[in-house]
Amino acid sequence: MLEVNELARVLAILIAEQNNYTYVDKLGNAPSKELAIFHIREALRDFNSLMAKEKFENPKAKEEINNVYFKGLEEQITFISKISDRRELKEVVSLIGAKALTMAARLKLSAKSEEVKP
Repeated sequence: MLEVNELARVLAILIAEQNNYTYVDKLGNAPSKELAIFHIREALRDFNSLMAKEKFENPKAKEEINNVYFKGLEEQITFISKISDRRELKEVVSLIGAKALTMAARLKLSAKSEEVKP
């Protein structure tokens, strides 16, 4: 299975900055690859808007944008588009969601610890 870290990273940035879990939830519940790709497209549209934002609530989310490897992101989307088994699709989208939630927690905790530092 292809690593899905870049998709997870994009979702994590959206969660950390917007406190919005919608994309992780929708992707995790996608019953088909067509719907999964649709939800990924929606998340990427918001991510593109977020990249143009000047003032971030979570500075760690802004920093993490620089770590997104867009070529890898394209490869992960292509990988998902080729999945033909529903069980495999469910496993992949669940993994993306779990990684995204973990990364988002890290970004949120990092931002909070910087707020506390003198």
